[in-house]
Amino acid sequence: MPVPPPGSPPPRQIDDVDAPASVAGDRRSATVSRVVRIGIAVAAASAVGALALVSPGLDAQASNAAPTATTPSPAAAVAGSTDAFTGRETSTSRDQIREELAAGDVAAAASDRAAVLDEVGEQVADAQTSAAAAARSEALASTVTAIDSEAQRIAEADTFFWPTEGGISSPWGMRLHPILHYTRLHGGADIGGAVGAPIYAVLDGVVTKAASGHNSGSGNNVRIDHGTVDGEALETAYLHMDSFVVAEGQSVKRGQLIGYVGNTGLSTAPHLHFSVYVNGVNSDPAPYLARGQA
Repeated sequence: MPVPPPGSPPPRQIDDVDAPASVAGDRRSATVSRVVRIGIAVAAASAVGALALVSPGLDAQASNAAPTATTPSPAAAVAGSTDAFTGRETSTSRDQIREELAAGDVAAAASDRAAVLDEVGEQVADAQTSAAAAARSEALASTVTAIDSEAQRIAEADTFFWPTEGGISSPWGMRLHPILHYTRLHGGADIGGAVGAPIYAVLDGVVTKAASGHNSGSGNNVRIDHGTVDGEALETAYLHMDSFVVAEGQSVKRGQLIGYVGNTGLSTAPHLHFSVYVNGVNSDPAPYLARGQA
């Protein structure tokens, strides 16, 4: 409001009584309207409060009115009572449901793992069984082979391998020596007659002599100790050899090459002079050669 200049009369206050009737009526209408609006607001607030007290779960249901389903209360709540709170307390919570689902997942995973472990265990057991069966089969086959070899060795223990190609041209016994021209023991059997023909060991044994030169008429010769055969110590000798391929102390097998037929020492023609010693005594080789084989 503008301030009046000094000395001017104060402005006249207009009261409702002095105001025109239209102005006073407008003011009364505005006052009544405000009072009415305030009353309506108070009444609405009171109604909402009363509704909240009567149905305490209404606001929550209204605010949660989403597409997702909510867990129903196990018992119907009675309006105006505490049944709604009791129902919410006794209903299954979402956290509990999650915990139960998680526990179920763990149990299922454990069951699946146990099943896988059982299957793996069965596979391992089957593999071990197969490996054991294969090993046993191999061991049995090896045993059979060893038995067969031993049986063959025993069968051949007293069976001579024919020492060289050809037949007996002069047997063991007393005879006129073709060079010395007097009768004496021919201490062996003369076999064959081709120079260079191979000579074989008649049985397994160890070479006890391998000598070169004249050797009192024996020429190049080899002697083999066969150990005990049929309860007797047995040795064989191979005389007049062209050459030999074994050495003293060497082990030889039945049928193994030991040298070649020759004409060394007191000999008139190529041949093998084959001698047998039983318990150290020169003996007739015919019985041993008779059961020999090439």
